[in-house]
Amino acid sequence: MKQMSAIGDVIKRAHGLWEVIDTGGEAAKRLSDLQRALVEAQIRETALIEENAALKQTVAGYEQFEIEKQHYEPEQLPSSAWVMRLRVGVHVDTHLAQQGMQFCTQCFFKRQLSILQPLDKRSASSRFLQCHVCRSEVMIDPPPRGCVDVC
Repeated sequence: MKQMSAIGDVIKRAHGLWEVIDTGGEAAKRLSDLQRALVEAQIRETALIEENAALKQTVAGYEQFEIEKQHYEPEQLPSSAWVMRLRVGVHVDTHLAQQGMQFCTQCFFKRQLSILQPLDKRSASSRFLQCHVCRSEVMIDPPPRGCVDVC
């Protein structure tokens, strides 16, 4: 960024000199074009710096989740469905994850913790949990014997 600024200063000084020397204005026009190109390059550089900072923040978020991910383990419910659960004996400093909570596996693998909530299905003979982020439903109990439909 400092180099671009220094180049801009040199162009401005050269522009002033060429106005005095060049009577046809061709050199001044070229210097103006060069100055415009420099401004465009500075704008692109600023945009790239901002994009780089955003990407660094995204990568840091992924790295943080990779560390936190080690605190969780898959658990198979009696229905054979899978959920994620905080490992036994692990204590994390967050209000979201506490022992006994079950988390959506679909959201977990998208790097998001989503607590599964009980779902009230009055017509169902089994209990269900639902993810309020991706709307997936997880059966808790094994399906009743003789269940023909996909429960």
